[in-house]
Amino acid sequence: MIKRGGMSVLVFNKGKQVRSNLITNFSAFFLLAFLLMYISVPALGMDQGVTGKSYLLDNLYNPSNKVLTERYSLAGDLLAQADSLDVYAQAGERAPLKPGGGGYYGSKDWQAFIIVYLWLSGLNGETGTGNNVSDVDVSFGDIWENFDIGGQAHIEFWWKRWIFFIDPTYMVLTADNNETRVIGSLRSSLKVKMFLFDMAAGYRVAQIPLGSNVRSNEIKTWPSLGVDVYGGGRIFHLDTKLKLRLDTPLGPVMRNIKDDNGWFDFIVGTRFIFNFTEKLLLTVKTDIGGFGLGFSSDIDWNFATNVGYELPWWGITPYVGYRVLYIDYKDGSGDNRFVYKMWQTGPQVGVGVRF
Repeated sequence: MIKRGGMSVLVFNKGKQVRSNLITNFSAFFLLAFLLMYISVPALGMDQGVTGKSYLLDNLYNPSNKVLTERYSLAGDLLAQADSLDVYAQAGERAPLKPGGGGYYGSKDWQAFIIVYLWLSGLNGETGTGNNVSDVDVSFGDIWENFDIGGQAHIEFWWKRWIFFIDPTYMVLTADNNETRVIGSLRSSLKVKMFLFDMAAGYRVAQIPLGSNVRSNEIKTWPSLGVDVYGGGRIFHLDTKLKLRLDTPLGPVMRNIKDDNGWFDFIVGTRFIFNFTEKLLLTVKTDIGGFGLGFSSDIDWNFATNVGYELPWWGITPYVGYRVLYIDYKDGSGDNRFVYKMWQTGPQVGVGVRF
């Protein structure tokens, strides 16, 4: 459950409209009686023969009477607030608030957000070593069939307008195959480990209201558009092991092939967060990196968009979206030249929680 702060008392359910009206009317009556008592106290010490009415008329706009002037000013402010609360209580709505200037969306200085998700991606491109560069066209179904273990998460921290996030992905795939050749039986076992790790820091450069009726709480402002810029790095590591065994009449012939490649890309990007309502949001994020440095890829481009809807329990937010990652990496020469030129695309689903 997200605490709404002091304004939580302004929320009324339609099914409790009668109760809210009784509370509002009683509160207004009590407030009015208190104000009448409050502004009439100075009259208790006035001279005999001067009525309360004439005393008030004579002193209401007298600048030298600071006590009475301050009390009437306070009374006017309280009455105005009471009128506003009464209107919104009858309408069953939360009073409009000024957009927050603190953390991620609202007035809270720091926040943490954790998403556990699954990227249902396929691969399309080419990879290999030396002259053995092969085309790759693998669907998510093919990957899932050979999936052993893996996990994906997005962990994000906010302090006022500053952003810090990490996004790790780890996956292990295995595939076994048996073939019968003329000279014997060939058995192969392939194991691939992929590690992808994004990390970045950024800043919210703009919070743009989308309409005139903007509201806010300690968590977010809506309807609005938040614009973030960030910079950081992406680590990609690919570990491939292939075991071959050929059983022949002369005995088994075995061979082990291992290929281990990894690189680091600097990335810069931007993110747009559309808060359409208090619950519904859309995020669009894109970044680019690599830049052909000696330890990085030639080009590294990432794009992701997600739609989320916050549930009424503990800030839990399911997400659904789509992600595209393109990497063009080459290293070495001759028989040791490694190529990884790949599109990794597909939908992603996940669930997040805010702290």
